[in-house]
Amino acid sequence: MMKKLLAILMVTAVLLACNSAAEKEKSTAADTLTNNHHDHEEATGLALNNGARWKADSITIANVSLLKETLSVAKKEKLEDYLQTASQLQEGLNKMLSECKMKGEDHNALHQWLVPLMEKVKVLKTATTVEDAAAISTAIEKQVNLFTEYFE
Repeated sequence: MMKKLLAILMVTAVLLACNSAAEKEKSTAADTLTNNHHDHEEATGLALNNGARWKADSITIANVSLLKETLSVAKKEKLEDYLQTASQLQEGLNKMLSECKMKGEDHNALHQWLVPLMEKVKVLKTATTVEDAAAISTAIEKQVNLFTEYFE
């Protein structure tokens, strides 16, 4: 009984934390983001492995390439374009998660990159204006591009 209660409390805390992060992201979607590594490390917890890039497996690298391709061909004219891109990105993220076989510290580092990306895609799916969608789309592109800075 105690284990079930603890599990429920942990799941609730995670859901609340994710919702809080998504709301914060939504409220700051139009803010300018910097490419400074220090800022990325503080904002996402993402850091190099003692100065070296983490090792990603070939499946993960292929899935990141698909995300990059989705972004490169995405139309950016109407809100519907951005919402469709969000849906395609979500499909790509779902595929990446279902195929993930990484383990250990490299896997943990991948999550430091992946979780903020998932949160940004979630926010894009709920965008209500082209301006907000464009801002969060730019943030998504920056997050996806961080992969090659931190993983090989």
